[in-house]
Amino acid sequence: MKKKCFQKLGLLLLVLFSISAFSQDRAYVHKIVSDLASPQMFGRGYVKNGDRKAAQYLQKEMKKIGLMPFFENYEQAYEFSIQTHPGKLKVRTDAETLLPGQDFVINAATQSIDKTFQLVWLPDTITQLSLVYTLIDTTSPLLIQQMIVVPAGLKNVWRNGIPGVKSLIQREKGPMWWHVSRKQLQEGSAILKIVPEKLPPNTTELHIKLQSKFEKAHSAVNVAGFVKGSTCPDSLIVFVAHYDHLGMMGNKTIFPGASDNASGTAFVLDLAKYYASHPEKAFYTMAFILVSGEEAGLLGSRYFTDHAPFELDKVLFAINFDMVGTGSEGITVVNAKQFPNAFSIIQNLNSKNNYLSKVVERGESCNSDHCPFYEKGVPSFFIHTQGPENQHYHTIYDKAANLPFTKHEAFFSLITAFVEQIKSSPVNKK
Repeated sequence: MKKKCFQKLGLLLLVLFSISAFSQDRAYVHKIVSDLASPQMFGRGYVKNGDRKAAQYLQKEMKKIGLMPFFENYEQAYEFSIQTHPGKLKVRTDAETLLPGQDFVINAATQSIDKTFQLVWLPDTITQLSLVYTLIDTTSPLLIQQMIVVPAGLKNVWRNGIPGVKSLIQREKGPMWWHVSRKQLQEGSAILKIVPEKLPPNTTELHIKLQSKFEKAHSAVNVAGFVKGSTCPDSLIVFVAHYDHLGMMGNKTIFPGASDNASGTAFVLDLAKYYASHPEKAFYTMAFILVSGEEAGLLGSRYFTDHAPFELDKVLFAINFDMVGTGSEGITVVNAKQFPNAFSIIQNLNSKNNYLSKVVERGESCNSDHCPFYEKGVPSFFIHTQGPENQHYHTIYDKAANLPFTKHEAFFSLITAFVEQIKSSPVNKK
């Protein structure tokens, strides 16, 4: 079937590929990002139904664009467990009250707690976990009332913890980036990351009050629609992005997620808008899949590929867009080494048309929503833009106003040109 379709399209593509100007809408992507990253979406996470509000918005957008639904109301429902922090959050040292998201973040696995800890400081020279045990007696009953202050040199301790150490603080320079968790720390324990200037060496105690909730079955949805192929509708090109983000840490602090990943969501919708308006260019069925649960572990894309509404072996290529709102320094293509002929098409198109300053080749990595497709044998890329315009990954500063979409037109043109060209020849693994 695929071979016949490629042959059938060959002559037509020679004509269409000469068209260098592709329709895109910068104002549209800015509006989508502004809406998705607005306070009304509560960070598109698991507090105040933020992810559900975003899904309803995207469902309406797909309907407005004119996409056909893969599921009823475009929505594929599933569930997962998640630790949330919907209530009050207050952290105070013996000197001042700290600002969440700005001065500190909590480990997302921390349970509800209202407790004062005595601080025990480790030397700044410690860079190995083994040295911690020469200074701290993890069997001491006093440890339950103590919070160990560790230096930044012990990488990511605030996220991963230290075996045997129940509570700790890692002093680390801002901006404060956060994460979500499906796990829970031991009850009565807390882990935080605090900027050094808010935790000087003379600090002796810290009080934390946090109201958390563990959801055993959080209801989530993927949102998916398509433009039916005009020539070979049984084969598909898939565009995917995750629309969820971190949500809220406490009942006031929102992580907007403009770059991660309202930008990719908006890019996929812009492509959907283009192909719905130009159905003659949708030679194959164009699928537009917006998944949730990425921040909790690629849960939405894994569920989608496990319960796909089409045969995955019919997918000619899948492209995942995650953090695509910059571009002054080009793009990075993950899985480029796994599909060298497809990557060479992107390189050649970019060189010929001077779309972007560079196209960086990367190998296999299961770091975004291309991975579940790739693991099931679907030729897949994960593409993100590069540039210093936005350095607010997983922070409270990842706002729509800080996302310029520097090279949106050029990037859009490169992607649509790539999609047109791969229709003329199959893409195989290396």
